[in-house]
Amino acid sequence: MQTDELIARLGMQVRALPRHAAIKRLCTALILGGMTAFGLLALTLGLRPDFVPAAATLPFWMKWMFTLSLVWAGVVVVRRLGNPDGRVGPAWWGLVAPFGVVAMMAIGELVAAPGPDRLGLVVGHTASQCSLAILSLSAPVFVALLLTFRRLAPTRLRWAGAMVGVLSGAAGASVYAFTCPETSAAFMITWYSAGILAAGVLGAAIGPRFLRW
Repeated sequence: MQTDELIARLGMQVRALPRHAAIKRLCTALILGGMTAFGLLALTLGLRPDFVPAAATLPFWMKWMFTLSLVWAGVVVVRRLGNPDGRVGPAWWGLVAPFGVVAMMAIGELVAAPGPDRLGLVVGHTASQCSLAILSLSAPVFVALLLTFRRLAPTRLRWAGAMVGVLSGAAGASVYAFTCPETSAAFMITWYSAGILAAGVLGAAIGPRFLRW
């Protein structure tokens, strides 16, 4: 059989994927991993005791505006890295912008606060558990996304692994917000960012091993 004939026959057997199939798979993995992470949170740290009254305050929602904006941007970036050309383009700004906004809010807080109170804004009461908890809660999301991502065709494996990690970290941070009592932007930009970026570093380290196709 000639090469051209073989290619033609193989091409006839390939079924077209439904439109947006990849993004749907990523979102499904994200939801399943997030639900698993929430179950782990419920079994370990639990919800914050004042969850209902806290839900009526702006700082309560500020954490989710930060983390969910990173989740949204992360899905876009990860989807594009799943293509063979690996081009992300301006979508990178969607990941950078939330960090920049919260960083500016944190600077404003620290400038306005009296000197003795500034360290408390950064450290809060739960700094020792925050980043590690976010990294732990990102694990089930990371696994779910890796399994789904293997069905795509990434070529920039290090970047793809890192961004799957960042997306998992942002999802883990969104789940952790259910238990986190902290309210300052200075705390978020320090400890939330540390947990999310740690997940990204871990993804960059181990992702390429599992993303090859």
